Amino acid sequence: MKKCLLLFSFLLLSILAAAQFEQKISLNLAGGVFKTFGKKVGEYEPMQMPNYGMGFSANLGLQFKIVEQFSLSVEFGYMSSHRWDYHEGDNNSFLYWSILDSITFDLLEEGYNYLDIHNYSIGIKPKLYLTQGKKWNPYLFAGVNINWTRAWFENSWWIAADNLGYLPKDDTGPYNGNLEQNFGLGFNPGFGIEYSPGDKISFNLSSGYYLIMLNKNNFKSPSREEHFNAFVLQAGVRYNFIKSKDL
Repeated sequence: MKKCLLLFSFLLLSILAAAQFEQKISLNLAGGVFKTFGKKVGEYEPMQMPNYGMGFSANLGLQFKIVEQFSLSVEFGYMSSHRWDYHEGDNNSFLYWSILDSITFDLLEEGYNYLDIHNYSIGIKPKLYLTQGKKWNPYLFAGVNINWTRAWFENSWWIAADNLGYLPKDDTGPYNGNLEQNFGLGFNPGFGIEYSPGDKISFNLSSGYYLIMLNKNNFKSPSREEHFNAFVLQAGVRYNFIKSKDL
């Protein structure tokens, strides 16, 4: 991983240094949604990544115009979903739990456990514009990024059972079989269209595929090893604010 980081940093600095002095620099801001996908259930229990509900994504970065139809963006990204759920047919959610009285079988407590995900990234995104000098300009992109992925799991069943005195004395903490954090390489290819009503402001809409390589050593169960796969849809604005020859 250290070699990947060094190579990534060297590539980033080399490409930025190649930008010519007459080229424009613009500020990019985009926001939208993402949805994970993949095999929803493993050998023994649901998989983690594909069962997240639709979440929020955002990107902030600088775009360097290398030549007329080719630009390079340096971006910070954030993705977050607070909605994880898995149902088996019409049954209750996998996160649902209940505690019954051991004698009367009356319902004592019920609730839902909680699982979210947050991803922070920094990367480079080459953009190839397919037309020149037009207000509507479709483009292709292929991002490469470094990702820090974190997931928080709250086992509220364990808390309730502990408060009721239902846990054995040697049970010192709740079980968490989910991936908690990962540091890995990612890829983000896609396409979009940009509308430029003037020389300074452009609006864009893009769609793409987001892949994060997850380290298998970070999984507690081999049957749940997977990668992060998602579709991303974003709308954004680009503001041209610097010509390098003016610096």
